[in-house]
Amino acid sequence: MPTEPLPPWVLEARQRVGDRVREARTARGWSQEHLAHVAGLDRKTIYRIERAQYSTRIDHLVMVAAALGVPIGSLFS
Repeated sequence: MPTEPLPPWVLEARQRVGDRVREARTARGWSQEHLAHVAGLDRKTIYRIERAQYSTRIDHLVMVAAALGVPIGSLFS
């Protein structure tokens, strides 16, 4: 397990992923609720991903990317 607190570069990367999810969602005119429904997740999970509030499970990011119709790598680049 990583030591706490996490290095700043990890937190910055987490925020970039959240920003990319939000950008892709809003570009489609979707609410967090709609993305959550399409992805099969809870709205709170989408909120937390976008706000970078916790370490997101890769499974959730795979589901979000699929729902948005984007390659998962695009959330990281």
